[in-house]
Amino acid sequence: MKRIKGWAAVSDFDGTITLRDVGDHILLHYGFADRKTIEASYSLRVRVEDFMRRAFSRVGLSEKAIADFVIKKVKARPGFAAFAPFCAGAGVPLEIVSGGVDLYAGPFLRKHGVKVRSFFGRARLVGGGIKITYPFLRRSELSSFKASRVLRFRKAGYKVVFFGDGPNDLKAAKLAHKVYAAGRLYRLCRERGIPVSRLTDFEKAARFLAAELGLPGRR
Repeated sequence: MKRIKGWAAVSDFDGTITLRDVGDHILLHYGFADRKTIEASYSLRVRVEDFMRRAFSRVGLSEKAIADFVIKKVKARPGFAAFAPFCAGAGVPLEIVSGGVDLYAGPFLRKHGVKVRSFFGRARLVGGGIKITYPFLRRSELSSFKASRVLRFRKAGYKVVFFGDGPNDLKAAKLAHKVYAAGRLYRLCRERGIPVSRLTDFEKAARFLAAELGLPGRR
């Protein structure tokens, strides 16, 4: 039997680490998409990476404009900035796996002083829009790649806690030992009988992990 090493954590970014999906927020704020288009993108039949490539190809904003928007408008879910150093100190590997892009995730993570292993789309300004590529996907789709990161930790002997909020997080949630979910993912897990806790802040997850690992000082 494989020895359990402890816990690992895998998290989505948009709408999970942030209180609101950053990509959607940018598209709506600057008028590059309407609410109907955004809502349709959350269908289980739509691949997030395809929607992001399409939608941002028309976004004529500079890197500075996007960074300024993130710094001023985007709020972190409570407890996240403390969760990353908690994981580091507790020996809990933490990864962020997202269909979001480095162009807005980078300024956000730097603002909060967080540096962890991350998988984001690569965004580059091209002409009057933004070209997005996902080098880490290769032949996989994003939802399957997220699930593969959970599975990778499991095979290495870890139990895995997963954080997400959207339909593309469902495959990963099915494989995790513990799931914290917000928004659509919470509803989907409940409908499918997947054990799930509502994600309101990251402090609850830190307390859960501390108890599992037998660490003192958190109640």
